[in-house]
Amino acid sequence: MIGSNEIGEKLIDPGIAIPGRVIPVLLLLALLSLTMSAVARSEAVSFEPPGQLIDVNGRDMHINCIGNKSPTIILDSGAGGFSLEWENIQHSLSQYVRVCAYDRAGYGWSDMGPLPRTTKRIAHELHTLLQNAGIHGPYIIVGHSFGGFTAQYFARYFDDEIAGLVLVDSSHEEQVYRLPENGKDVVRRSLHQDRSNMMTKSVLHEHYPKDAALVAVHLMQRWSAMLTWREEMANYALSARQLRDLHRGPILEIPIVVLSRGKRVWPDTPYGDAMEAAWKELQNELNYMSGNSTHIIAENSGHVIHLDEPELVVDAIHDVLNYVERELDEQGG
Repeated sequence: MIGSNEIGEKLIDPGIAIPGRVIPVLLLLALLSLTMSAVARSEAVSFEPPGQLIDVNGRDMHINCIGNKSPTIILDSGAGGFSLEWENIQHSLSQYVRVCAYDRAGYGWSDMGPLPRTTKRIAHELHTLLQNAGIHGPYIIVGHSFGGFTAQYFARYFDDEIAGLVLVDSSHEEQVYRLPENGKDVVRRSLHQDRSNMMTKSVLHEHYPKDAALVAVHLMQRWSAMLTWREEMANYALSARQLRDLHRGPILEIPIVVLSRGKRVWPDTPYGDAMEAAWKELQNELNYMSGNSTHIIAENSGHVIHLDEPELVVDAIHDVLNYVERELDEQGG
């Protein structure tokens, strides 16, 4: 089925063949075959979602909230990730504030979403999910990697509902243009290598929550998760353009904490040096999004800071939360 929606993008139902659409049948068969053995092994295991399944434009999306104090923290993963990886951070914060981890369409317990998978569509789906679930702002959005695109887009488009951001080694709208030649491919291979290993080789990050490992591997190997990851990467440049169009407005005034990895990702070569320098420059620029921002280097972390040094992410959220609570108190007083 092909149609359009309120955000002005064509909707392509991933469940049917579209002439000219590059979703090869052989790829789908390969993805299905990769998951057959895992599905067979897990048939007797219950994988009930820890949160709610909410209707979003005719498809279920999963969101898990704990705690009850406003403002609400929204946790958004990088490409290929989903809500379970935030488990420890959620529990660390829930006594102070409501914390919601959700699964983008296609990941975790959420149904596959319409194509293409772009930041514009994802941000609008998140907004609809929150409204339909009765979870109202103000929001502090924490976005890791590609999830940082969602956080930035949401902050611009739904600016009256956003209270702050925490960007965790976030993607930058210009990295596909400003990284050295072929940098886009290197980013895909390097920054997303852990994610690719998780999804195709059943290899989780060493600090992934242990009690969630079995469920995580099973859900990451679903064909919908693999296809969604591929689609998000294939439309990465389009997502970057969508975000860049919104960033032409004035700087934000909300509190923002930018967390950047401290460990080197690229090889110790001249090309690797150029990639590292460009990445650091782009991360520094994220700090200029707001007149009220802080940039912190996670010295002992690679790209997945919220698993390598979760305490830094918790502290960053607390910094933004404390600022927002003071602002709310002053407004109330």
